[in-house]
Amino acid sequence: MAGGQVPPPEAMKSGVKGSIVALLVVIVAVIGFVAGAYIGGPLLGTSKSSGEKTTVVVGTNTPFPPMEFRNLTSGNLEGLDIDLMNEIGSRNNWNVVWRDFQDWDALLAAIKFGGVDIGASSITMSGSVGAQRNDSFKFSEPYYLANQAVLVKTGSTAVTCPTGQCNESNLANKTVATQTLTTSYWWVQGNLVETGITPSSMVSDFGSVSQVIQELLNNRVQWVLVDKPIAENLVAGNSQLTIAGTIITNELYGFAAAKADPLHLIPLINNALDSMRQDGTFDRIMHKWLG
Repeated sequence: MAGGQVPPPEAMKSGVKGSIVALLVVIVAVIGFVAGAYIGGPLLGTSKSSGEKTTVVVGTNTPFPPMEFRNLTSGNLEGLDIDLMNEIGSRNNWNVVWRDFQDWDALLAAIKFGGVDIGASSITMSGSVGAQRNDSFKFSEPYYLANQAVLVKTGSTAVTCPTGQCNESNLANKTVATQTLTTSYWWVQGNLVETGITPSSMVSDFGSVSQVIQELLNNRVQWVLVDKPIAENLVAGNSQLTIAGTIITNELYGFAAAKADPLHLIPLINNALDSMRQDGTFDRIMHKWLG
């Protein structure tokens, strides 16, 4: 769906009429690019030559540790995705310029409309969500497999998953928050709201994971759903949070370019990933961030 002439599948799934959605998508894209839906300076658009290197603009969405986040001391971007893409850039002689978006949906719009050259932000490329995104994006080969985790406040009995794997009945009729347009969001919508197990009035969504977690800590929701590596990182750093159980989704993460990969970056990313796996660099980066 290049050029935004057709509404994105994720918007259509929400039940909004096509013509209205198309207009909203353009508005979101303009707001995202012009009104500062990112952190770190103006967007550069497509890649440009910089001396002997090619500048490649990479978009991400923080905080999402350990995959992508800002070091509180230095302010620098860090994490598994950051290290992987910086190494990919080094092997391709790129000058990698990062853009940190405040909202996930603004990042997705930037990838689709060419506001960034590549998206590197734990982007699911598999399953029903990946199939929708394939209408707008071109993905690299997968580099990580993840599931979802149910987070609750420590000591809470509002949600229990006796087997360690949560199902719809464990989560029915409980207030929940998710990050907008993520796989967590779509799982809750598809498995709880659309099936009538949980009314939409009990579900809320926010642009960032920080806002989602704050809803839980402030007792405004009973549980939240996030990618499991992020949940494990949050629990390790905050004794108020506990993982109640896992939802097996087997999501594959990939790096994303606009539909049809107009700058032909995806083959270069894949070649770099292959060489990183062969020489041990890939495993070293994985171990650094995931143990």
